[in-house]
Amino acid sequence: MLKQAVSRGELFPAGSLRSRQWDLPILEPLSAANSIIAFISHDLRHPLTAILANAEFLTHSDISETEKSDFYQEIRWAIDRMNEMVASLLECSKGHDTLRPAVGNIVDTVEHAIRMTSVAQFRRIAITHHHEGLAVGWFDSNRLERVVANLVLNACEAVSPDSGQIVITTSGNRAYLQIRVWDNGPGIPTTIRDSVFQPFVSHGKAESCGLGLAIAKKIVEDHGGVIHLDGRSETGALFKITIPFAIPEGAIK
Repeated sequence: MLKQAVSRGELFPAGSLRSRQWDLPILEPLSAANSIIAFISHDLRHPLTAILANAEFLTHSDISETEKSDFYQEIRWAIDRMNEMVASLLECSKGHDTLRPAVGNIVDTVEHAIRMTSVAQFRRIAITHHHEGLAVGWFDSNRLERVVANLVLNACEAVSPDSGQIVITTSGNRAYLQIRVWDNGPGIPTTIRDSVFQPFVSHGKAESCGLGLAIAKKIVEDHGGVIHLDGRSETGALFKITIPFAIPEGAIK
């Protein structure tokens, strides 16, 4: 289920949140090559799961032609995402994989992330997106989509498959973009809250490799932003992200 309250807006000048203390590798125990392989392998599971789920839907005899077309487009879109990830891996192997920020619409990015995670076993979970303020800014849409997808997937795995609720809130202004992802699951245990963004830290998920939040943190910090778990949330888990959203002067001609 996807609902949106959207306001689209104007462009604005540059800014940054990042300070030197965040310029640290997040996977110190691993080599750079192993870190990259672990990240890409983790994120490839999202489009692969979407392809499998939609392919299964296509085998149903009671679906309409419109539904068939939609499922087919979802498969094509997931394959395109995999191609982008593989291309990113090749760039990493050459030693020059970098962010590719451009003018983007955060509403579209979040919608794509939700589509990637709305696979068969999570289709009954209510995922709601609300946007306020400016929607268009400067960021790497593909990478930020992976951040949102990882947070939403973690939430989907934590909540009840029948009564789960996930609320994504985005808001943009002339300086920054803020993203909040909340779920009504059991929340993050206090024992791992301080280490939740470290690689291979996971709780209550038998098949989880514990990389989703580490990947999200790396991408957010590459954008010059910050991500944290809000410990004040009375129910569930609430993650907050803030990144610069400004379009550099001269970027649009």
